[in-house]
Amino acid sequence: METDDPLQRLRLLQRDLAAFAESRLPNVARLSAELDASIDDLKKLLEKKRRNEASRKELAPNTTPKPETVRIQDVDYRVNDDFRQAALMVADELDLDELEAAKLCIDASPVDVSQVDITLPHRALLRFHDFRLSVLECFRLVLQQRDNLDDLEESHRPYIEAIVDALLVVPGGQMNGSGIWRKCLAGLAEVESALKKVDDHKQTAYMTGVVLQSDVAEAMEAQRLLLTRQHESLVGIMSVLPRVAPVGETECRELLSKAASLDASLDITMHYLPIIISASTSFGSDAHTPRENADNIYRLFAPGSGQLQWTQPTLKAAATVCWLAEYSSRFSDPTADPVVRVADRQKAEQERSDLFLHAVHNKALHFMLAACKFAKPEVWHDPAKVGLVGFLLADSPVVPADAPLASEDFASLLAGELQVFTGAFVGNMPDVVRRLKNEEDDQRRLQFSLPGTEPSRYEPDLERFIVIMSYAFQDDPDAAQDFWLDPESNLYGFLRWVSKRLPTPRVAAFCELLRSIASDPKAANQAHRFLLEDTTMMSGKLKKTYSVSWAQIFAELDTYANSVREKPAVSQTAGQDGNAAGADYVEGVETTIMLEAYLRLAAHICRTSPDARNWLLRGQSFHLGDNMTMLASSGIEVRIQASCLNMLSSMLTNKVPEVNDGMWVMLENWIGGGSAAGSNVPRPSVQGRPTSERHYLQRFNDRPETATAFVALLNALITPSAAQADLTLDALPFPEHLGGPNRHAGIDAYVDFAIGTVFRLSQYHVQAGSGATEISVLRYTCLEFIFVCLSTFNDDLVLLANSTSVAVDSAMKTSSLATYARLHPFARVMEWLFNNNVISVLFITAQQSVEDLNILDAQSPQVQATLKAVQVMNLAMRLQATYFDIVRPVVKTQSASRSPSVANPALASFDEVMLSQLGIAVDVACFASCTHADVSLESLSLLQKLSASRKLSETADMGSGRGRIGNRLISVLAGNSDTIAMELTPNFQIYEIDIETGEVPLKLVKAQATLDLLNSSLDASATRPAVAHVLLGFHCNDRTVDVAPQGTFAFSKSLFHSIAACAAQIPVAFEPSNLSWLLSVKRGCLDLLLKLALSPLTAGIVRAELRDMEFMDAESKSQIAATLNHLWDYRPSADPEVLLDSSAFAIRDFLRIRELFFQYAALELRNATDMRAHSVQERAITTLRGLIRSPIGEHVQTMSVFDLFDFLDIETVFALDVAHKYLADLDLAVCAKDDAEIVTAFDLKTAEELFVLRKRELIINGTIKDASEEQQLDDEIRATLASLTSQNSWRSIQHARVAALEAWTDLLSLMITSSGLEEPEVAALALQGLQVILPKFERSLSDSLESTALLAKLTLSLVPVATKTVGQQNASAAHERLLSAFRVCLKTITDGDSGLALRDVCYRICCAVIDSMPLKVVGGKHSPSTHAKQLLQIAHTAGDRLLAVITEDAFSGRGSTCVSAVLFLDALVAVFQAARVNAAMLKALSKLNFVPVLIDTSIGSVASSFLGADQDLVTTLAYFHTALALLLRVCRVADGTQLVLDSGFFAAITDSRLFSTDPDIGLDIDNPVALREFYKLLSAVLRVITAIVVARGPSNAATLQQAKTFLQQNRFSMQAVFKRTSAVQKTSGPPETEAMDVATEFSKLMLVTGFLEDDEPAYQRTSRLNGFT
Repeated sequence: METDDPLQRLRLLQRDLAAFAESRLPNVARLSAELDASIDDLKKLLEKKRRNEASRKELAPNTTPKPETVRIQDVDYRVNDDFRQAALMVADELDLDELEAAKLCIDASPVDVSQVDITLPHRALLRFHDFRLSVLECFRLVLQQRDNLDDLEESHRPYIEAIVDALLVVPGGQMNGSGIWRKCLAGLAEVESALKKVDDHKQTAYMTGVVLQSDVAEAMEAQRLLLTRQHESLVGIMSVLPRVAPVGETECRELLSKAASLDASLDITMHYLPIIISASTSFGSDAHTPRENADNIYRLFAPGSGQLQWTQPTLKAAATVCWLAEYSSRFSDPTADPVVRVADRQKAEQERSDLFLHAVHNKALHFMLAACKFAKPEVWHDPAKVGLVGFLLADSPVVPADAPLASEDFASLLAGELQVFTGAFVGNMPDVVRRLKNEEDDQRRLQFSLPGTEPSRYEPDLERFIVIMSYAFQDDPDAAQDFWLDPESNLYGFLRWVSKRLPTPRVAAFCELLRSIASDPKAANQAHRFLLEDTTMMSGKLKKTYSVSWAQIFAELDTYANSVREKPAVSQTAGQDGNAAGADYVEGVETTIMLEAYLRLAAHICRTSPDARNWLLRGQSFHLGDNMTMLASSGIEVRIQASCLNMLSSMLTNKVPEVNDGMWVMLENWIGGGSAAGSNVPRPSVQGRPTSERHYLQRFNDRPETATAFVALLNALITPSAAQADLTLDALPFPEHLGGPNRHAGIDAYVDFAIGTVFRLSQYHVQAGSGATEISVLRYTCLEFIFVCLSTFNDDLVLLANSTSVAVDSAMKTSSLATYARLHPFARVMEWLFNNNVISVLFITAQQSVEDLNILDAQSPQVQATLKAVQVMNLAMRLQATYFDIVRPVVKTQSASRSPSVANPALASFDEVMLSQLGIAVDVACFASCTHADVSLESLSLLQKLSASRKLSETADMGSGRGRIGNRLISVLAGNSDTIAMELTPNFQIYEIDIETGEVPLKLVKAQATLDLLNSSLDASATRPAVAHVLLGFHCNDRTVDVAPQGTFAFSKSLFHSIAACAAQIPVAFEPSNLSWLLSVKRGCLDLLLKLALSPLTAGIVRAELRDMEFMDAESKSQIAATLNHLWDYRPSADPEVLLDSSAFAIRDFLRIRELFFQYAALELRNATDMRAHSVQERAITTLRGLIRSPIGEHVQTMSVFDLFDFLDIETVFALDVAHKYLADLDLAVCAKDDAEIVTAFDLKTAEELFVLRKRELIINGTIKDASEEQQLDDEIRATLASLTSQNSWRSIQHARVAALEAWTDLLSLMITSSGLEEPEVAALALQGLQVILPKFERSLSDSLESTALLAKLTLSLVPVATKTVGQQNASAAHERLLSAFRVCLKTITDGDSGLALRDVCYRICCAVIDSMPLKVVGGKHSPSTHAKQLLQIAHTAGDRLLAVITEDAFSGRGSTCVSAVLFLDALVAVFQAARVNAAMLKALSKLNFVPVLIDTSIGSVASSFLGADQDLVTTLAYFHTALALLLRVCRVADGTQLVLDSGFFAAITDSRLFSTDPDIGLDIDNPVALREFYKLLSAVLRVITAIVVARGPSNAATLQQAKTFLQQNRFSMQAVFKRTSAVQKTSGPPETEAMDVATEFSKLMLVTGFLEDDEPAYQRTSRLNGFT
């Protein structure tokens, strides 16, 4: 993505450098180009032109009036005084050259939507700082890659080295590390000064009582954040620089001097810590700096005249310990400098040790731990760690509450440097570590020996160091391996040493360290083995040891569990805090800390280490579960109770059913029995009320910690195991008979506690003073419980039980389906969701500010609780039908065994719940723009369901006759719709850089979810305003939509315009493959636009807007050839696997995109024709013909409508077929589901569940006898599922192909009929069309008859046009196309699979082809034309089956097919006659007995035809006329005439009594139209008779006699006609015109027969009774 904006260019470079650093940048060449383009900016780094008087005068001269323009960088700009003042303000604020400041203001002048309310000076300041930050980050990333050169690919290393050389090497070939160092030091000072200015501005406003405007306050906060990030970037550069380029001792001194004089807030001061550690490593150790230089730096810390004076003592102390940890490495080898005396060496070592401890006493470790806490804040609620760190940081300065959070890069940098420091301290100063421990132990012993009234000093500095080490290695499993890889290493030795004989505070610190270095399964297994090393057994009992180990942990837990067993019960009222009673069990705070530390460590190791978990469950005899329940049920401190419950939860990680059921039984015995297993103490009763498990559970809600831990234990118990053998969720998450016989079976009591007590009453904890984070964790845990209960219920079982032959009750794991529905917690949880108080808490949890959520970590409790609340609402909306229609009726039948109802009976659906708090819809809609992807996607999904709800979308009556307001949902969203849409817009701005990795970018996932919402909303409300309209930028009224004059749509800034641009510009492939997720988004965009363009609500607005955007041209440019990228999600279309994965979706959506483009093009062309907009029509046709004319007159080639026909060439394999053995008798119809595209599709989830149930049934009834047969069945199930998947995919592709073809044929037909082109151009277009489609037409006969029908209809519309005004040079090509069409149609007619409708079209095509070709050559004499011979040859090639099919269709075809068949036969006879081969045709017709049947079905049935249905009359009459026309053509030759006569022609006429009716007397036809048709029939029959007489010749007496007899018999009809037509001169007009034709034919017949000459006056009239009426 190229850009002229320097800031955007640097941002793109920063993005690519970050991707390169993470080895996920595929286009390294682009990175090279970007670095080359920005190298000058990186070289300048922090350089800038200072304020300049000359520039100031040029910008704002003292002359009056001031000039209107100012020249900046050789460009003249027209400026006003306000702009000048803004530029001067920026120059003064930044100490920047005035003209540079003016240019900065110009660059910041375009209104950025995200900064729309910020004044120009602030925008300029933010741009300046943003530009600087991007430069610094790019520089840092480049240096970082140079520092990690060994980790790069071999081919990338020279390039990175060259870039670093370009940045650092000065003339002369030397690396200018010192120069960069000084620039960065100056930059630190400049940033600190700028931060102080910002703080001064805020402080001044506060002191003077000025309230800053919101936009100004936001700008100042943004400026502060950018400056802080600049400071972090400078620190990152300086930390890496000494390892990349030489930096001298002088520069180190300058750094220390700068740090010593630093006067900044604590958060900024902490930034110096990584630089100091890095500098200490570079200058303190022997490997980098000469001894003399290092000694000189050491004197800056050591007491004496050379010591620096520091403004901040804690920073000095921290710098001192960092330096000494590295500097001491020079003296680790006593023999390294034999010149130095032992006494001197010992003295120096003592001085260093004293200096180190002096710095520690001056709170060096306080400072470092505070920096760790600031850089790595606790995301989740962890009161134990927070309490430990708070205890260790008592009386320490705190970071300002409003300080920006540290960036991830800085936190990672600090952690890495602290790893270096802790390793250096442990390895280089072991004696100091031991001394630190000994002194601390002495202080502790002294503290316990003194009377309580005497003050004592006890500083847990070793604990601080251990916690600092834990922070350093936290979330870095690779670095944590430094502890475990080498048991002889310093780190492992320290770990083993420090674990022995730990006092209580140190136990907590050590456990925290062990948890941090066991963050993944590999490290956790190693930590488990570490804890096993001191575990020994003596006489079946655990031996107590004096180091942290499993033995020590279990011994302590056993001791205190035993003390609980032996203590008498303490009467306690429900709701009373149990801490007071705990004093009898566990004495002292230290013991509480120790127990909590052990439990947290054990739970973490158990949860993370599979080895530890298996060992705890199976490999040791310690009764862990009994002791946990004993401690949790005691009056011990609540955090220990919570830790016990957490320990139980950890044991259920990756559980197996046996462990899960065992834990349920233990829990039920504990809760139901009133005391823990093994306890001799009965549960204390509550006065006035009976003891029950429900009441006993209430005590866990006394404090949020225990409530959260208990519900988390329930979550672990009900969550399905990932190791479950099959995926069908048909088992209860607890033993079926749990609770019996003491109470009703099931876990309703626990559901009521989790939802009805903990969640419903959580607001009471807020009122009691619990923190927001703690409450969020509590609510999240409860919502997780609700979510699991709802999502694990399988409603498909009911469908399978009612619709299949599988015995579901016997096959499922639960005893019966009714039992499953009754006992599963789904029903009770759904019931609680209709409780008013639960609804209130649910909505409170979800009602969060999206701005607040965006600044939080994605894993923070507030974000997760909000996400879970939205998920629960989403599930409730989806599953409410299951609850009301299926589950609740079953549950009601068991009302005697159910708990009392808790739902509000007035609420009949969750839609009504949402309606009661409609404001929540606004919050949900706002979450759609949340930066946390999960929250955004879930909110879009919920909003999609809300927009489809009739209750939420219906209009509301205002009452008292005041009318009605519009859609309720729209009315509450309207105020925030523009903001929401603005945040969604960037998701539709897709660039190559977003897709080059080949993975779906997050913005595309959001874009797809947004399109799903919008399309679904439009589908649900086709004729009325919907949520989609308001989000797209339309102004919605009650029943109409329009465009607000000042709205985003009016200014082309709406979401609609972004989607339209995305539809036209988004790439659909990344070479060499088309990508399904890109195609899906493009299809969704086009689908949405087309719906809007076709909807009566928006058609007028959208069509005009798209036309103004030149959307058709843009979309045409975006179309690519089907063969351009031959892969579909990296599979060729012919790959058998293509139907089994997303490749099929790619092909399907490619075809749908073509369909949508064709439909839009047809709509545009039709609309232009209707409006008579000839220029629009001409432009559309030109575009479709492959040429786009730009506004400046240039022509751009693009794919024409014929090029776009290539989609029909995409071929896939057929769907897989499976031969069934065990599943043969299963009816898969139950697995069919409605599908919008292919009508029905197989539901693979339901199918899989059905197969698993069948498998169990076969095992139960003995059909499956051994493991080999079971394996065969499993293979058959997998193969069948693959077959169903492929069938779904294949059908979707076929439907998409046919739909695209239909749209293409419609478009081409429209181009032929409504193009506005001249006839020769239209004919050329038709010929090109025939050339393209005829091969596909012929091939489709064997592939898809649906496609054949569409292509046939198109051919029918093209053939008549193809020969119009075709020039001589194109005539041969036209005739060639026509002959090809004729051949293909004959092939289609004779194809056994072709239907009547298809043959009907082909008959008409053949007629059109024959009509368009001259059959005879007119010269000296008539002779057959070449075309007639060619047509005849093609007909002969078709064989005898051709006539057989035609004649069969002529008699048995339905509707127009019989007419078309006779028409084609008539044309075919004409061809034979023109070629003078009549005998063959007549012989074939005679053999088929065609003519007699034709006469019988036409003339013979003419009377009955007028008595049939009116809708059939037109077709019947057409058939009569066509048949008579065929007879007429047959009678043109003598042999044909004889065939007609021999077929009983005159007898048929007589039998029809057609001429025996006098229209003036007996004709009962009141309808003039019918009378006209009657006369037409008469004239047609007379023409055939005349033709017979003429063809047989006047010498054929028999024929003449038959004709004369006919005239004699119908003399009165003839007289009636002549009588009627004698008055034509007076009353001309219908039906007299048709009567004149009859009279004419009678006259002709009388003439050729000589009837008048032989007239006999004594003719006996025949009776007219029963004549034709």
